[in-house]
Amino acid sequence: MSIRLTRRGFGLGALAAGLTGLGPARAADAHGITTSAGTYDVPDQPQRVVAVDFRLDVEPALALGLPVIGYGVQEERLDWIPLPEGATFIGGPADREAIAALDPDLIVCTDIPGSDYWPIDRLGGIAPVIPVDYKLNWQANLTRMGDWLGRRPAADRFIAAYTGELDKVKAAHAAAIAGKLVAAIWFEPDSSEVQLLLGEGTSNVTLAGQVLADLGGRTIASDRLGEYGVISVERAPEVLGAVDAFLLDADDESRLAALEANPIWQRLPAVAAGRIVKASGTFYGGGYSARHIIPAWEQLFALFA
Repeated sequence: MSIRLTRRGFGLGALAAGLTGLGPARAADAHGITTSAGTYDVPDQPQRVVAVDFRLDVEPALALGLPVIGYGVQEERLDWIPLPEGATFIGGPADREAIAALDPDLIVCTDIPGSDYWPIDRLGGIAPVIPVDYKLNWQANLTRMGDWLGRRPAADRFIAAYTGELDKVKAAHAAAIAGKLVAAIWFEPDSSEVQLLLGEGTSNVTLAGQVLADLGGRTIASDRLGEYGVISVERAPEVLGAVDAFLLDADDESRLAALEANPIWQRLPAVAAGRIVKASGTFYGGGYSARHIIPAWEQLFALFA
């Protein structure tokens, strides 16, 4: 099973309520922090961490060197995320009883009160909870988690490694990055809609779009698109006709096949010229997923070398 989560999917489950009483730290050595969940103690050296979302929560936890023993939302492991072999799947949606049974001393959970997949407001009494804000980019989430848990140097090192990988691509393909118009897309065959995967500050914030923005690349302006970056495939020649190359989300082969069979899509100049790169893990996640997407963008810009 593959979970596709976008700003639309997150937004439907989000509530504006604040959180309190998410549980005291069990560790003897602890320190106080203040988050959207309130003011409470967390262990200085967590030993048993449950990260509810298999990407948004697991990735920053691992980047900070936390010992993750449980994860949820999607059971399938992704080869670019170094999830420990012994980590236990807690369900999708995550099950409160399954989380409690693992006896964690810290929980990391995406901050969407009232949702089924991210039950942050139903974890009280198990262990202190570190919230992940899906509206922030992965760097901001990692940095503030590092500050809360006394692991800021680990966060800084991870972000520096990502920046170094970006810099290599920028140096190798500076002209293409600055001069070419590119687009990352997802196709929805049931509605014959194309969704553009955009960056921070748009109506459809995605990881592929954020990495492109970090590279300094150019894509379609969001004001030319519908809600959540969506257009009908009939509008593709008008909106996407000037695009020089496409990055296609390839997580679902049936959707990809439907797009490739569409005659309107095939008539786009970049498609007719074969300037297409397929990638996985484009929608959301943390730093590991962001670093996973960098080579796909590098491959795309190398088409113009």
